[in-house]
Amino acid sequence: MKKALFILILALMMVSASMPVFAEATGDKEITKDKYDDISSHWARDAINKVADDSIFTGNGGKFEPNKPITRSEFALMLHKALGIQIMYFKATDISDYYDDVKNEDPVASPLNDLVVANIIDYKGSFKPEEALPRDDMVHFIINSLEYMTGGNYAMIEIYPEPFADDSDINPAYRNDFVKAQVLKLVYGTGNGLFLPKSGATRAEAATVIYRLQNLLQSLKVDEEVQVIPSVGMGTDSINLKMIIANNTKNKVTINHSSGQKYDFEILDAERNVLYRWSADKLFIAELGSTVLEPGESIEFSDTIQQEDLMDKAVYMKAYIIGESQDFTINTEGYEIPIGTTVK
Repeated sequence: MKKALFILILALMMVSASMPVFAEATGDKEITKDKYDDISSHWARDAINKVADDSIFTGNGGKFEPNKPITRSEFALMLHKALGIQIMYFKATDISDYYDDVKNEDPVASPLNDLVVANIIDYKGSFKPEEALPRDDMVHFIINSLEYMTGGNYAMIEIYPEPFADDSDINPAYRNDFVKAQVLKLVYGTGNGLFLPKSGATRAEAATVIYRLQNLLQSLKVDEEVQVIPSVGMGTDSINLKMIIANNTKNKVTINHSSGQKYDFEILDAERNVLYRWSADKLFIAELGSTVLEPGESIEFSDTIQQEDLMDKAVYMKAYIIGESQDFTINTEGYEIPIGTTVK
């Protein structure tokens, strides 16, 4: 897999305390006709035209209402569309596996399911789709998106920007996300050193950070990669094993299999001894087959195991692609992640 390398020029890294949080010009000069009739003079005009969509923001009589707080549902829909995520599932998805307040027939259900599987939206229970999205949650989801779209394959100059005056109000689990977001110029200060992390992000602010993320990903040339992304979900008495293969190239990708087995999972202890192998008790047909991913497509391989005796011993998970490809390099040693840092 080609590794994208993003090196930030130090002169561009200086975070100005006097610069507004989101109100930096995006500079898209080719836009001649606005999508909405209330954004022509708005500072986020270019970003809104690029990432907002009538199918998401409806019933406003041609208005976007840029200063209105964005809901969690609206943000999920806009982010999913902007990232172009397409995950193929072997069985019908059920959003109730993750949230108790979203129904499968809701417009946000399918995109939200993809975002959860991709570990971009990484909490479960109640999604609260119609509530305003706090600014610190938005930053966290944006950085999760960066990690997913790049597979973590990017480099940054180590520089620590000046913290916001209300830094103590930021969710402690998101502090590293804020450092990355500031260094990568995805967000700025409000002009008085504040970020207001618990306030609801506006539609304009959400569109702006998503648009900046799009531009950053383009500079990283993520569209040239095939990503393999393992993840683990630890329940009270179960372990959910997943691997996503995402074709972010402009060409079809084919994986050739010598049997009916297309993937495998292993659970390892602290010394990396194998505690569990998914394929150990399974039989596979002996015939040639293939997995084909069109440009922009992803596929998920997953399973849930009920083995409580593994819960306290499991430290690492390895996911394997069982096959060969002429289109990208498959890591035959597997794709390993520490279980302790994955979705709970």
